[in-house]
Amino acid sequence: MKKLILLLSLLSSPVFAAEVYIDQAGGAATVDILQENGMNRVNAESDPAILSGDDIILNILQSGDLNTADLYFDQNANSTDFSYYATGSFNEILASIFGGVNNYFLTTITGDTNIVTACKNLYTTTCNGVIVNNTQNTLTLVGNNNEINYALDSGDAINNINIGSTVPSDFNVINLTQTGAGEHMATITIDGNNNLVDLVQN
Repeated sequence: MKKLILLLSLLSSPVFAAEVYIDQAGGAATVDILQENGMNRVNAESDPAILSGDDIILNILQSGDLNTADLYFDQNANSTDFSYYATGSFNEILASIFGGVNNYFLTTITGDTNIVTACKNLYTTTCNGVIVNNTQNTLTLVGNNNEINYALDSGDAINNINIGSTVPSDFNVINLTQTGAGEHMATITIDGNNNLVDLVQN
């Protein structure tokens, strides 16, 4: 069992940022990242964090505004347990998930004007479906004007989306595309006004 704990805090001017770069190969690894006070980054869109191997646990918690996380899960990443927590506004997470089976993804966001995108081929002009089977995806969102994009090409996937669970949340956009063989399950709960949900299953 490998365990890496990264604790980073921005204590002074928001001009400076804490940056973490991950390139993980091999299984049974645990990575915990805590970034506070905003303007932090986990990798970059041109150089996303690469995770490969089985039984990887990745936990990212970012607080404050203007945080980013760019991740790439390759086709050898099976039984991945990934949790992302954001408290603040104008945060953005991009996850390119190329393959694997039996994965669990948890996203919890409290704040406004955040963007979450999960798909395959993220860094091209086309956001194709994620090829991951037997995957459970859970999103809890409290806030306004957020945008969530999930493109999934996965058999036997379960998607749970909850908007406004504790405080009514407005003007959020949820795009969920679910394709592939097997059962497609989506549970969407919304409390708020002027939210847009675009659900495509085939």
